[in-house]
Amino acid sequence: MKALKPKIVIVGAGNVGSTFAFSLMISGLAREIVLIDKNELLAKGECMDLNHGISFAHPPKLVQKSIH
Repeated sequence: MKALKPKIVIVGAGNVGSTFAFSLMISGLAREIVLIDKNELLAKGECMDLNHGISFAHPPKLVQKSIH
């Protein structure tokens, strides 16, 4: 039986969270990466940046969310 790759949620899209998301994207360990941050524009921007580099990695689904 083939194991499914996990969906990983990162709370905080600052320097540490975005670097962790990039590392996960490059490693191919996640099927979906969700960035959550209080600053919606920051999460959206980091998600867009990561999507630009997705052609060089194992393509997970990248999603941004905001905390309200």
